[in-house]
Amino acid sequence: VGDASNFNNMVGNMFSTFFYGSGNKEKEEVLKFKSPEIESAIKHLAEDTKGDAELIQKAADNITALKFKLKYGIVRCDYEYIPTRGDPGNPSTFNSDTNILKAEGWTFEAVQRGMTENGTYPASEFRLKKSDGSVDEYWTKLWNCFPDANGSASNRSGYVRVTEKVQVEGDGCIEGYFDEEDYVKGEVYRYEPEVIEQKMKETIEKLEASGVCGVTADVGYSQAFQESVRNLASVPVVLSSLQQLSFVAPAYDLRPVSKNKIMVMTANLKTFSDKLIPPGVDKDCIQVIGTETGVFGKWVSGGNSFSRFKVDAFDEASVEKGFESMCEMCKNGIEKVEKEGGRVVCIVQECAEMPAYSNGLRRRFKVPVYDTITAIEFVQMGRDFGQYSAYMM
Repeated sequence: VGDASNFNNMVGNMFSTFFYGSGNKEKEEVLKFKSPEIESAIKHLAEDTKGDAELIQKAADNITALKFKLKYGIVRCDYEYIPTRGDPGNPSTFNSDTNILKAEGWTFEAVQRGMTENGTYPASEFRLKKSDGSVDEYWTKLWNCFPDANGSASNRSGYVRVTEKVQVEGDGCIEGYFDEEDYVKGEVYRYEPEVIEQKMKETIEKLEASGVCGVTADVGYSQAFQESVRNLASVPVVLSSLQQLSFVAPAYDLRPVSKNKIMVMTANLKTFSDKLIPPGVDKDCIQVIGTETGVFGKWVSGGNSFSRFKVDAFDEASVEKGFESMCEMCKNGIEKVEKEGGRVVCIVQECAEMPAYSNGLRRRFKVPVYDTITAIEFVQMGRDFGQYSAYMM
């Protein structure tokens, strides 16, 4: 094929025939919003190869090579639920390959505690039996699900059994989690701070050895560990969606006179700390909205697994019902800012289970929404094939 325009028309016709003629309704609808992008790619490829078969193949091979470098690393906290699409813990969230690993001992509760004032990791504990001898189902489930739901406690290491509560005055990150009687009469295992830090280091090393191009965590409160994990890695680290505030905030007029706000949506306002706002970001321009009073926040705190539709819910929670709850919370937050004479210029979602609702919030409230996945895509863009750029590589 020597003529670029003929090549362009030929490939476009073949593509349209394949999809539109397939009788597949999903494909047909996807093509309606994807076709401009695809047609543009065909046009650009034709321009940069003049229809030469050898150049076309070379361009295709080079694009594939770039796409191959987009594998992404996800650090999961030592927690267990079935993540729905949109959650970074679910591989179907991504168009690229992923490596998703738990950091042993780095529990959700430990992540909530954050780093100590001395810059060390928090301790974490698992209570398998309470003081009355009954099994603690929540912690036992987590204890047995390592390195994943099909794992077992036999895969764990580095912990110790504790028979008295650790109490450190002025340092809540290190002290014990449970009642004193639980340590004496129950069964509690503990990961010391230095052990959790070492486990994190090993997790990052495994991710990097697998060829990931960046690292993000599956919990928004991980922002407290951004500096530590960044220093452990050689690839870019955007541990939490909240890190985006450092480059989103300067893009908007957030002067006090404007009364404008960036709205941060968090799963639980009660446990959200100003320390999670990146350095250099004016905390006064941030409006934090908690979702803990709605069903979404309650399901997240309860560790429920989300189905897509209410009718299919196997663990009560569903994206369909969660979206209704998220919209209500979002509406309340926007109205609060507007009553004070300002406007919400964008939304940043803290919780890594929130990206499933980003499209709906963008459409309903007509504001930009940044989440864990936009943070990941930002890192990947630096390595990805750019359709605007030349196909000559």
